[in-house]
Amino acid sequence: MVIRAGVVGHPIAHSLSPRLHGRWLENYGIDGSYEAIDGGTDFGAVIERLREAGFAGCNVTLPFKAEAVRLADEVTPLAARLGTGNTLVFAGGRILADNTDVYGMERALRPHMDARHRTALVLGAGGVAPAAVAALQALGIEKLRIANRTPETAAALAERFGLEPVLWAARDAAADTDILVNATALGLPGKPPLDVSLGRLPAHAVVMDAVYTPQGTALIDRARGRGLTGVDGLTMLVHQAIPGFARWFGVEPDDPDAAEAQLRSAA
Repeated sequence: MVIRAGVVGHPIAHSLSPRLHGRWLENYGIDGSYEAIDGGTDFGAVIERLREAGFAGCNVTLPFKAEAVRLADEVTPLAARLGTGNTLVFAGGRILADNTDVYGMERALRPHMDARHRTALVLGAGGVAPAAVAALQALGIEKLRIANRTPETAAALAERFGLEPVLWAARDAAADTDILVNATALGLPGKPPLDVSLGRLPAHAVVMDAVYTPQGTALIDRARGRGLTGVDGLTMLVHQAIPGFARWFGVEPDDPDAAEAQLRSAA
């Protein structure tokens, strides 16, 4: 029997998840499929159709990560704490929501961090932002600030995690930090690039962009052009995909570096 899974978002045509999971399905000889599905205007109805069609589960991306937690029958402690889920498992007539973005963000950032990296600024408060905050806290960041275009959303996330909120208009002044994370949708295909100054970042700074394209992003290009370490969302994408693939298809991929390299070379 074919095992079916997919990724639900809006828009979704840009997603590289089908290519990534398709590679693993082929490499491990699994009779399965993984497809991109537009969540449209009724995410709950789409999820119900997938479950009725016999899907094992799905990934969830923008703008449905908070809604994924609300519609689930069971939520892991991590997803409940964040209020967002990116991985749904359908089993026994129930929906389990989990969040593997934290794992993906940690794995993407950890190789580039050392004792100098003690402060961070997260831009954005929805989508992947709660996972970015949790990952940075797990990595030992001592001072963590957050800025968002909607100040009320930033204030709510800051209160939940004990952070310092920063006005969006003051983001350039706040970017005197060891780690800068773009957790907004700015930079996605069809969206304008993120407008933030990198001039106050120290030489050892790491710039992480949760947005990805195979060719990289404008933010990462600017960071590397200044001699800074730039990490785009493709590394995070690969690592966050591993736990979900293991749950749905029964095999845990062990080649993240090769998988990432193949995604980049296929651009």
